[in-house]
Order: sequence, then structure tokens, then C-alpha cells
Amino acid sequence: MARQTHHKHSSKKGYRRLLDGLAALEGVHSVATGRVKPRMGSGRPVAAISKVRRIDSGLSITINTEGAIVDAYVVTDRPEAVEAAMRDRGWTAE
Repeated sequence: MARQTHHKHSSKKGYRRLLDGLAALEGVHSVATGRVKPRMGSGRPVAAISKVRRIDSGLSITINTEGAIVDAYVVTDRPEAVEAAMRDRGWTAE
């Protein structure tokens, strides 16, 4: 069975490709979006993923998009490898 990302909100947003890319990484079991916070202003984010935090089930990330800040959760048993893969692809600022 192919891995699928659970898109909680409208699937027309540009960050869907990022979430699907995360779901395709080796060691990732699933990716789900959480809270979507609208953002005022047109400031360009420094990186697609601004925060990466470890949680019991894997990683909690904050995604910067045009017009919104999205909280997402990456369920994985190998958080170090997933963090390194995100850095290698230039998705994080670090």
C-alpha cells in the first residue's frame, strides 16, 4: 500500500508537495497536518520548514507558506535520519 499524507485542510495549497515529499522519505510512517494559522503580510520565509521539534511519535514541524503557518506531524521511528534528509534537501534553515 502506498503511503498517503492525511491532508486535513484544502489540498490546493503549495505546501502539499512538501508534505508529500516528507511522506516519501525513508523511515517516515505518515505525515499529518495540524493547525493552520493565517498570516498577514507578504514576507518571504527563510526556509520552508522553520521549526523542527522531537516528540514521542517522531517530529513536530512548522511550515512557512505564503499567507499561513502550518503545524505538521511526522510519525517516524528514525527522527535523526529524517531531520538530516530535510536539511540535505534544503527544507530547513539549519
